[in-house]
Amino acid sequence: MLNESEMQILGVFSQRLLIRRDELRSVLVESGINDGAMTINRLSSLGYLKFIEAVGAPCYTITQEGLRALKK
Repeated sequence: MLNESEMQILGVFSQRLLIRRDELRSVLVESGINDGAMTINRLSSLGYLKFIEAVGAPCYTITQEGLRALKK
């Protein structure tokens, strides 16, 4: 079961789909999420978020499993 901050982060990713690592912190602060780093790591370990290299920059993206978990 996901907690509230995990659901918020998945919600942010479902709207943006791809977020560069350097802008991730500001996106989370704008959304009112303070414990982002630990939550991002947990969601990644669950397979809901994935770290990728896109357009020459390190990014995070939401997976299909993450989108399904958000809809539950």
